[in-house]
Amino acid sequence: MSKDDGGLGALKAGLASFSRLFDHRAVIQGEARYFIEEFQNKRKGNEKLKLDECQQILEKHCGETLPAAAATADTNIAKLDKKVLELTELCDLILPDSIDVNMEADTAYSRPPSPGQDPDWDEFMKSIDEEKRLIDQLYDNDIEQFRIYLEKHGPG
Repeated sequence: MSKDDGGLGALKAGLASFSRLFDHRAVIQGEARYFIEEFQNKRKGNEKLKLDECQQILEKHCGETLPAAAATADTNIAKLDKKVLELTELCDLILPDSIDVNMEADTAYSRPPSPGQDPDWDEFMKSIDEEKRLIDQLYDNDIEQFRIYLEKHGPG
C-alpha cells in the first residue's frame, strides 16, 4: 500500500463518520415511532373513558329513564282508554239507535245536515241567527246610551 492509499482510506473513513454524524434518519424514525406509540396509548385510554361514559349513560337510561317513561305511558294509556270509553258512551246516548256501526262516512248522522236538507235544522239555525241579531242590537243600543250619558255627565 502506498501512502496515497492510506490517505484515501482515512478520507473515506472520515467521510463515513461525517455522514453518520449528519444522518438523522434513525433518530427521526425513533422519535416518530415513540410519538405514534404515545398517541395510540393516549387514544386507547380516551376511547376506554368514552366507552365507560357511554356504558354509564346506557345503564342510567335502561335503569331509570325508560322504566319511568314506560310507567308514564301506561298511566296515560289507561287514562286515554277511560276517556275513549266515556266518549263512546256519550256518542251512544247522542246518536239514535238505528245507526249502523258499519255506516259510511257520508251518512246523514256523521255530520250536520247541509242547508235545505233538513227543514227543522234550517228553522233552528234561522232562530239562532235572529236571536244573535237581537242581542247585537241591544248591545249597540246600550253602548249608544252609555256614550250619550258620558257626553252629558263626563267620565267622572
